[in-house]
Amino acid sequence: MYNSIQHFNEFGLRKIEKVIETFVTEKKDLADLVLDLQETLFELGRNIVAEVLEDMDDYIRNSADRKKRYEIVRKDPSTLLTSFGLVAYSRTYFKPKAGGHRKYLVDELAGISPHDRVSADVVINAIEEATQSSYRKAGTKVAYDSDLSKQAVMKKVHEIEIVDAPLPSTEKRAVRVLYIEADEDHVALQNKGGDRQRKAGISMPKLVYLHEGIDADKSTDKRHVLKNVRYFGGDFKSEDLWLKVAQYIDEQYIEES
Repeated sequence: MYNSIQHFNEFGLRKIEKVIETFVTEKKDLADLVLDLQETLFELGRNIVAEVLEDMDDYIRNSADRKKRYEIVRKDPSTLLTSFGLVAYSRTYFKPKAGGHRKYLVDELAGISPHDRVSADVVINAIEEATQSSYRKAGTKVAYDSDLSKQAVMKKVHEIEIVDAPLPSTEKRAVRVLYIEADEDHVALQNKGGDRQRKAGISMPKLVYLHEGIDADKSTDKRHVLKNVRYFGGDFKSEDLWLKVAQYIDEQYIEES
Protein backbone atom coordinates (compact mmCIF):
# COMPACT_ATOMS: atom_id res chain seq x y z
CA MET A 1 0.00 0.00 0.00
CA TYR A 2 1.25 3.50 -0.80
CA ASN A 3 2.67 5.48 2.12
CA SER A 4 0.31 8.35 1.29
CA ILE A 5 -2.70 6.07 1.74
CA GLN A 6 -1.30 4.64 4.97
CA HIS A 7 -0.71 8.17 6.22
CA PHE A 8 -4.26 9.09 5.27
CA ASN A 9 -5.63 6.08 7.13
CA GLU A 10 -3.74 7.18 10.23
CA PHE A 11 -4.22 10.94 10.11
CA GLY A 12 -6.56 11.86 7.25
CA LEU A 13 -9.48 9.88 8.62
CA ARG A 14 -9.09 11.70 11.91
CA LYS A 15 -9.32 15.00 10.05
CA ILE A 16 -12.50 13.86 8.33
CA GLU A 17 -14.00 12.70 11.62
CA LYS A 18 -13.14 16.09 13.12
CA VAL A 19 -14.70 17.91 10.15
CA ILE A 20 -17.92 15.91 10.50
CA GLU A 21 -18.00 16.43 14.27
CA THR A 22 -17.54 20.19 13.85
CA PHE A 23 -20.25 20.29 11.19
CA VAL A 24 -22.75 18.56 13.46
CA THR A 25 -21.93 20.24 16.78
CA GLU A 26 -21.50 23.77 15.46
CA LYS A 27 -24.43 23.49 13.05
CA LYS A 28 -22.43 24.73 10.08
CA ASP A 29 -23.73 25.00 6.53
CA LEU A 30 -23.44 22.03 4.20
CA ALA A 31 -21.06 24.12 2.08
CA ASP A 32 -18.62 24.25 5.02
CA LEU A 33 -18.68 20.46 5.25
CA VAL A 34 -18.07 20.04 1.52
CA LEU A 35 -15.21 22.55 1.42
CA ASP A 36 -13.50 21.12 4.50
CA LEU A 37 -13.78 17.58 3.13
CA GLN A 38 -12.48 18.76 -0.23
CA GLU A 39 -9.35 20.20 1.38
CA THR A 40 -8.53 16.89 3.09
CA LEU A 41 -9.34 14.71 0.08
CA PHE A 42 -7.45 16.93 -2.37
CA GLU A 43 -4.42 16.75 -0.09
CA LEU A 44 -4.65 12.97 -0.36
CA GLY A 45 -4.88 13.31 -4.15
CA ARG A 46 -1.74 15.45 -4.30
CA ASN A 47 0.18 13.02 -2.11
CA ILE A 48 -0.87 10.01 -4.20
CA VAL A 49 0.09 11.70 -7.48
CA ALA A 50 3.50 12.69 -6.09
CA GLU A 51 4.15 9.23 -4.68
CA VAL A 52 3.13 7.47 -7.90
CA LEU A 53 5.47 9.66 -9.96
CA GLU A 54 8.36 9.14 -7.55
CA ASP A 55 7.76 5.37 -7.43
CA MET A 56 7.80 5.30 -11.24
CA ASP A 57 11.04 7.29 -11.18
CA ASP A 58 12.61 4.81 -8.74
CA TYR A 59 11.53 1.90 -10.93
CA ILE A 60 13.16 3.50 -13.97
CA ARG A 61 16.38 4.22 -12.04
CA ASN A 62 16.66 0.58 -10.97
CA SER A 63 15.55 -1.08 -14.20
CA ALA A 64 18.05 -3.14 -16.18
CA ASP A 65 16.91 -1.59 -19.46
CA ARG A 66 17.60 1.90 -18.14
CA LYS A 67 21.08 0.91 -16.98
CA LYS A 68 21.90 -0.30 -20.49
CA ARG A 69 20.69 2.84 -22.25
CA TYR A 70 20.89 5.81 -19.85
CA GLU A 71 23.24 7.27 -17.26
CA ILE A 72 21.98 9.13 -14.19
CA VAL A 73 22.89 12.81 -14.21
CA ARG A 74 21.12 14.12 -11.12
CA LYS A 75 17.83 14.25 -9.25
CA ASP A 76 15.77 17.46 -9.35
CA PRO A 77 12.68 18.73 -7.56
CA SER A 78 9.68 19.66 -9.71
CA THR A 79 6.16 20.96 -9.34
CA LEU A 80 3.07 20.43 -11.47
CA LEU A 81 -0.25 22.21 -11.15
CA THR A 82 -3.13 19.71 -11.12
CA SER A 83 -6.82 19.86 -10.32
CA PHE A 84 -5.86 18.75 -6.80
CA GLY A 85 -3.52 21.74 -6.47
CA LEU A 86 0.25 22.03 -6.75
CA VAL A 87 2.00 18.64 -6.69
CA ALA A 88 5.68 18.58 -5.65
CA TYR A 89 7.81 15.57 -6.57
CA SER A 90 11.39 14.53 -7.33
CA ARG A 91 12.53 13.23 -10.71
CA THR A 92 15.77 11.90 -12.15
CA TYR A 93 17.58 13.51 -15.08
CA PHE A 94 19.10 10.95 -17.48
CA LYS A 95 21.68 11.10 -20.27
CA PRO A 96 21.58 8.60 -23.17
CA LYS A 97 24.74 6.49 -23.40
CA ALA A 98 24.55 6.38 -27.19
CA GLY A 99 24.10 10.11 -27.57
CA GLY A 100 20.95 12.18 -27.79
CA HIS A 101 18.91 14.54 -25.66
CA ARG A 102 18.94 14.38 -21.89
CA LYS A 103 15.51 13.90 -20.37
CA TYR A 104 13.38 13.16 -17.35
CA LEU A 105 12.17 9.68 -18.23
CA VAL A 106 9.39 9.62 -15.66
CA ASP A 107 7.86 12.77 -17.17
CA GLU A 108 8.04 11.24 -20.63
CA LEU A 109 6.40 8.06 -19.36
CA ALA A 110 3.63 10.04 -17.63
CA GLY A 111 2.94 12.20 -20.69
CA ILE A 112 4.41 15.38 -19.18
CA SER A 113 6.17 17.51 -21.80
CA PRO A 114 9.59 19.03 -20.98
CA HIS A 115 8.31 22.52 -20.19
CA ASP A 116 4.89 21.62 -18.80
CA ARG A 117 4.06 23.17 -15.46
CA VAL A 118 0.34 22.43 -15.74
CA SER A 119 -1.24 18.99 -16.08
CA ALA A 120 -3.60 18.16 -18.93
CA ASP A 121 -6.64 17.99 -16.63
CA VAL A 122 -6.11 21.63 -15.66
CA VAL A 123 -5.76 22.63 -19.31
CA ILE A 124 -9.03 20.87 -20.16
CA ASN A 125 -10.80 22.60 -17.27
CA ALA A 126 -9.36 25.97 -18.29
CA ILE A 127 -10.49 25.62 -21.90
CA GLU A 128 -13.99 24.52 -20.88
CA GLU A 129 -14.31 27.41 -18.44
CA ALA A 130 -12.87 29.96 -20.89
CA THR A 131 -15.57 29.09 -23.44
CA GLN A 132 -18.20 30.06 -20.87
CA SER A 133 -16.64 33.05 -19.13
CA SER A 134 -13.21 34.67 -19.56
CA TYR A 135 -9.53 33.78 -19.51
CA ARG A 136 -9.15 35.48 -16.12
CA LYS A 137 -12.07 33.65 -14.50
CA ALA A 138 -10.94 30.36 -16.01
CA GLY A 139 -7.51 30.82 -14.46
CA THR A 140 -8.99 31.21 -10.98
CA LYS A 141 -11.27 28.18 -11.14
CA VAL A 142 -9.34 25.39 -12.82
CA ALA A 143 -7.10 24.18 -9.98
CA TYR A 144 -7.56 23.91 -6.25
CA ASP A 145 -5.88 26.64 -4.19
CA SER A 146 -3.91 27.91 -7.22
CA ASP A 147 -4.46 30.31 -10.11
CA LEU A 148 -3.38 30.42 -13.73
CA SER A 149 -2.70 33.78 -15.29
CA LYS A 150 -5.04 35.14 -17.95
CA GLN A 151 -2.15 34.97 -20.43
CA ALA A 152 -1.45 31.30 -19.60
CA VAL A 153 -5.08 30.33 -20.21
CA MET A 154 -5.17 32.32 -23.46
CA LYS A 155 -1.98 30.60 -24.64
CA LYS A 156 -3.47 27.15 -24.01
CA VAL A 157 -6.67 28.07 -25.84
CA HIS A 158 -4.74 29.42 -28.83
CA GLU A 159 -2.65 26.24 -28.99
CA ILE A 160 -5.74 24.14 -29.74
CA GLU A 161 -5.60 22.70 -33.22
CA ILE A 162 -9.02 22.70 -34.84
CA VAL A 163 -9.45 19.84 -37.29
CA ASP A 164 -12.34 19.26 -39.64
CA ALA A 165 -14.75 16.48 -38.77
CA PRO A 166 -14.45 13.40 -41.00
CA LEU A 167 -16.57 13.36 -44.13
CA PRO A 168 -19.90 11.59 -43.59
CA SER A 169 -19.66 9.61 -46.82
CA THR A 170 -16.95 8.44 -49.19
CA GLU A 171 -19.39 8.27 -52.09
CA LYS A 172 -20.99 11.28 -53.72
CA ARG A 173 -24.73 11.69 -53.22
CA ALA A 174 -27.38 13.01 -55.57
CA VAL A 175 -30.05 15.19 -53.95
CA ARG A 176 -32.89 17.19 -55.43
CA VAL A 177 -32.45 20.19 -53.11
CA LEU A 178 -29.44 21.20 -51.03
CA TYR A 179 -30.03 23.83 -48.36
CA ILE A 180 -27.34 26.34 -47.39
CA GLU A 181 -28.02 28.71 -44.50
CA ALA A 182 -25.68 31.36 -43.15
CA ASP A 183 -25.48 33.72 -40.20
CA GLU A 184 -22.97 35.68 -38.15
CA ASP A 185 -22.55 36.64 -34.51
CA HIS A 186 -21.01 39.50 -32.56
CA VAL A 187 -18.55 38.41 -29.88
CA ALA A 188 -16.89 40.66 -27.29
CA LEU A 189 -13.14 40.02 -27.34
CA GLN A 190 -11.00 39.64 -24.24
CA ASN A 191 -8.00 41.16 -26.03
CA LYS A 192 -8.09 43.92 -28.61
CA GLY A 193 -5.87 44.66 -31.58
CA GLY A 194 -5.49 43.85 -35.25
CA ASP A 195 -8.14 45.03 -37.70
CA ARG A 196 -10.77 47.70 -37.08
CA GLN A 197 -13.31 45.31 -35.56
CA ARG A 198 -10.77 43.80 -33.18
CA LYS A 199 -9.55 47.23 -32.14
CA ALA A 200 -13.16 47.99 -31.23
CA GLY A 201 -13.18 44.87 -29.06
CA ILE A 202 -15.54 42.77 -31.17
CA SER A 203 -15.32 39.86 -33.57
CA MET A 204 -17.92 38.68 -36.07
CA PRO A 205 -17.54 34.91 -36.52
CA LYS A 206 -19.50 33.46 -39.40
CA LEU A 207 -21.57 30.27 -39.47
CA VAL A 208 -22.75 28.29 -42.47
CA TYR A 209 -24.68 25.06 -42.25
CA LEU A 210 -25.52 22.86 -45.16
CA HIS A 211 -28.15 20.11 -45.11
CA GLU A 212 -30.61 18.08 -47.15
CA GLY A 213 -33.76 19.21 -45.37
CA ILE A 214 -35.67 17.67 -42.46
CA ASP A 215 -34.87 14.06 -41.62
CA ALA A 216 -38.35 12.56 -41.25
CA ASP A 217 -37.06 9.34 -39.69
CA LYS A 218 -35.25 11.12 -36.83
CA SER A 219 -37.58 14.08 -36.28
CA THR A 220 -40.47 14.32 -33.83
CA ASP A 221 -43.43 16.68 -33.48
CA LYS A 222 -41.43 18.79 -31.03
CA ARG A 223 -38.00 18.62 -32.57
CA HIS A 224 -36.89 18.62 -36.19
CA VAL A 225 -33.57 17.00 -37.09
CA LEU A 226 -31.64 18.08 -40.17
CA LYS A 227 -30.51 15.41 -42.59
CA ASN A 228 -26.77 15.08 -43.26
CA VAL A 229 -26.05 18.48 -41.74
CA ARG A 230 -22.54 19.92 -41.96
CA TYR A 231 -21.41 23.04 -40.10
CA PHE A 232 -18.74 25.52 -41.12
CA GLY A 233 -17.75 28.45 -38.98
CA GLY A 234 -15.15 30.61 -37.37
CA ASP A 235 -13.41 33.94 -37.67
CA PHE A 236 -12.83 33.49 -41.41
CA LYS A 237 -12.72 35.87 -44.29
CA SER A 238 -15.96 35.38 -46.23
CA GLU A 239 -14.12 34.19 -49.33
CA ASP A 240 -12.18 31.53 -47.40
CA LEU A 241 -15.32 30.27 -45.69
CA TRP A 242 -17.30 29.90 -48.90
CA LEU A 243 -14.37 28.14 -50.56
CA LYS A 244 -14.53 25.51 -47.79
CA VAL A 245 -18.26 25.12 -48.36
CA ALA A 246 -17.79 24.81 -52.12
CA GLN A 247 -15.04 22.21 -51.66
CA TYR A 248 -17.29 20.13 -49.39
CA ILE A 249 -20.15 20.24 -51.89
CA ASP A 250 -17.81 19.18 -54.68
CA GLU A 251 -16.53 16.24 -52.60
CA GLN A 252 -19.92 15.03 -51.35
CA TYR A 253 -22.52 15.72 -54.03
CA ILE A 254 -23.09 14.92 -57.68
CA GLU A 255 -23.50 18.08 -59.70
CA GLU A 256 -26.31 18.08 -62.23
CA SER A 257 -25.15 18.40 -65.80
